[in-house]
Amino acid sequence: MKTYPQALLITAALCIAALNSPARVETNAAVSTPPAAPVATADPDAVSAPWSAIKADTYDQREHFSAGVSQLEARVAAQIAELNAKRTLMNSNNTDLKAWDFAMKEMADSHAYLRAMGEEAAKATRENWEQKREKVGQAWLRTQDAYGKVKASTTT
Repeated sequence: MKTYPQALLITAALCIAALNSPARVETNAAVSTPPAAPVATADPDAVSAPWSAIKADTYDQREHFSAGVSQLEARVAAQIAELNAKRTLMNSNNTDLKAWDFAMKEMADSHAYLRAMGEEAAKATRENWEQKREKVGQAWLRTQDAYGKVKASTTT
């Protein structure tokens, strides 16, 4: 039986998005207030339990680390899906989207960088393991900073 890693990642991203999206029923749109944007933090541990779980993995724990990186990538994919859905609503409200689009470009770039650093870490040698692992942590932090900037780029 063949497994399809992309399909698993997409499924995981959709599950995470479904679990992270609050089910709200607004009865009076004029009274409701938008949820506060999360504050980007310089501490990646405060943002993500999965990063905390893998940040100290050794070279011998590469398989565990790779699985954790896949979870981080799925989480970012879910965040992007959430933001794209929000942008669709903003577009129908004729909102100025330049700041949003600029911030979303950084989000997409940071997601690609996280994926690339995860691939690099998978190829790491014992000698450069710590450096590659640290780059994944920096890439994760970059995605979360970008996520915070996109959410803060508009009040809609």
